Amino acid sequence: MDKEEARFILRCFRPDGSDAADPEFAEALQLAAADRELGEWLAKERAQDAEFSSLLGKLPLPEGLREEIMAGLAVERGDMPQADEIDGPLIGALAMVRPPEGLRDEIVAAMEQSVSSKKSKAWWHFGVPLAAAAGITLAFVFSSEPPVTGDDSTEAVVPQGGTAVPVSFVQSQAIATLESEDFSLDLKDPDHNTLFEFIRSQKRTCPSGCVPAGLEDVPGLGCRIIEVDGKPGAIVCFKRSENDVVHLVVFRREDVVGELPADGRPQLEQSGDWAVARWEVGNRVFVLLGLTDTERLEELF
Repeated sequence: MDKEEARFILRCFRPDGSDAADPEFAEALQLAAADRELGEWLAKERAQDAEFSSLLGKLPLPEGLREEIMAGLAVERGDMPQADEIDGPLIGALAMVRPPEGLRDEIVAAMEQSVSSKKSKAWWHFGVPLAAAAGITLAFVFSSEPPVTGDDSTEAVVPQGGTAVPVSFVQSQAIATLESEDFSLDLKDPDHNTLFEFIRSQKRTCPSGCVPAGLEDVPGLGCRIIEVDGKPGAIVCFKRSENDVVHLVVFRREDVVGELPADGRPQLEQSGDWAVARWEVGNRVFVLLGLTDTERLEELF
């Protein structure tokens, strides 16, 4: 786990410390304890969360707020018909709440990720009382402030909106996609160029020109368009032999966070039955997956 992945996880760390026993949070916390910059960032983040929680706790709430929130949740679940009117004073009061900068994007990204990650362990635990959480949500909906998008640098602007995802999450979601019982290819063809043209036609980043040397003469099997937390990507499958298929995953670099080698020599690791190679070239991030060992995968580079 690198600093960016740890930062991504620790943004969801509950103030009461109840997440500390979780292995992923524990690893991130250990890295924060060893890295001064990350530790200072975490201390500042928790202080900001505590201040916001304190201010929110002092906000006078209209009488009957709890009932309003529970009724809204019931409507969302379909337990009762939609109300005809919304309490105007309640909305006005909640609209005055000023959440910390960037909190909206983090909550939305976490919600989207928890939905898309059916096979992955949920990281998102929000230690906020139900009434406060619902109040924050309504405040975001009715606030006239535009969403925060980061600074003006190119790397900070993610075309699809939201926060870039760690490369480890891209990897785990690609594996989950490949292991899914209903996995299928959008296009089957042995010709690389045909597969690459299809990927371009779907407005996705194409691996053309950056395929590992060992795959250049290997017939294609097909390709699949995928999304990870709303970030567009693609998988190209290559059939080395009847029982030896490898899968090349490609995403835009601005949609993915994490340190990766850029010298053509990938990071190699074993993830269960899957051998994994990760690297970047220009504005693209690559993850190569195969049901084999890392030595076999390394032969392709």
